[in-house]
Amino acid sequence: CRCGSGPVFAATLGDIAAALAAPSGSPQATNDWSAFSKLKGATWKGKAPAKGGNKYYWNGKVPIDGVGSGEISLVGGQKALDSVTVGWPKDIKLAEVPVMLAAQFPKDTRLEQVRGACPDERLSGSRIYRATLAGRKPLYLHIQYAANDRGAAASTIEMEPQRNKG
Repeated sequence: CRCGSGPVFAATLGDIAAALAAPSGSPQATNDWSAFSKLKGATWKGKAPAKGGNKYYWNGKVPIDGVGSGEISLVGGQKALDSVTVGWPKDIKLAEVPVMLAAQFPKDTRLEQVRGACPDERLSGSRIYRATLAGRKPLYLHIQYAANDRGAAASTIEMEPQRNKG
């Protein structure tokens, strides 16, 4: 319980996943764009997704509960989303991913690691998890931490309804 903290206008990864993953009985794997217009605390660039090439894109900022202000980018077709990428505001410590996911998803979410560390992993690396929220279709989470030579790093979590190549 977040007692005494006042109203919380931050989203969790669970909230983002719930906006993306279609209900388990749905014919398609993902929801339409409207699920994201209600995402807690999100501020979007533009009132609706913009078309670029043969896809639609919608980017914004979202406060992530207990972490800070992150970026969010949605990609999809006219009717349904293909993927959501969350730019994580802090460095993701790959060894702590299970703890991070447990904190960000509802307790009844099934979280399964699909791929762990790669053998050649040094500073940078990634993990793949399958997250199944109660009553929703599963999503694959591609969690990536990429350090560069200049000491900067990028941490992202990409959510998709099916596991992509790589």
